[in-house]
Amino acid sequence: MCTLIIGQGVLAPGSVLIAGNRDEDPSRPSRPPGVLRDVPRLVGGADGRAGGTWMAIRERRAAVAMLNRWSGVEPSPADAGGADGRAASLLRSRGLLTLDLAGAENPRAVALQSARDAYAPFNAVYASPEGSWLWAHRGGLGEDALLPIEPGWHVLTHRELDDPAEPRAAALVSRLRGFRPSGVDEARALVTSLLASHGPPAVCIHQGRMVTVSSFVVWLAPDAARYHHLDGRPCERTFEDVSHLLSGALSVEPRS
Repeated sequence: MCTLIIGQGVLAPGSVLIAGNRDEDPSRPSRPPGVLRDVPRLVGGADGRAGGTWMAIRERRAAVAMLNRWSGVEPSPADAGGADGRAASLLRSRGLLTLDLAGAENPRAVALQSARDAYAPFNAVYASPEGSWLWAHRGGLGEDALLPIEPGWHVLTHRELDDPAEPRAAALVSRLRGFRPSGVDEARALVTSLLASHGPPAVCIHQGRMVTVSSFVVWLAPDAARYHHLDGRPCERTFEDVSHLLSGALSVEPRS
């Protein structure tokens, strides 16, 4: 499953940093970061199979990250289908929902009005300098929740936010506790080293059906934004600065 690090207001009040590893079947096709939609301008990588994305940035104002969620059943319905046993082919792509959330004028309304049974379980994060929140969709095995993300460092994997019972989340929260970076470069250096770590527990995944296939770091502030991406494993490759994709006019910020 994927790993997401969230730093709400850790660099300065009114800023947010998100950094993540995408863990996926390496045979699943994808495209590197580009413009996903023109109006509003959405930027991110693209799933070559279903056409959605695992992370989209809206006009340097907000970003949406999508993670599979474990439902408590093995194999996880997040990979195999719905919590009620329906085939994945009957469920709408969560990557398309990522685009819906990022492109919406009112993303909370999208979350409240979406047909819950149309998707396999997921954790979706809406991250913006003004405030961030988590949408936990449990796939019919519990009530959905929209939860605010408080200022500070947080870690999300396939369970709860900052889950002490999830080894990766617990280890990363411990490493980040008390970290007060002097600037975005120092923050990015630490989070990229964490994304590349092999633990235990491993954050950069090499074994199994779902392995780390790409990583990203996004920083958003009222007057600036930076986006770094790499294809492959962060322990083997260097992040590329693709912030130029975020250029262009800034429109009115959607209500968070």
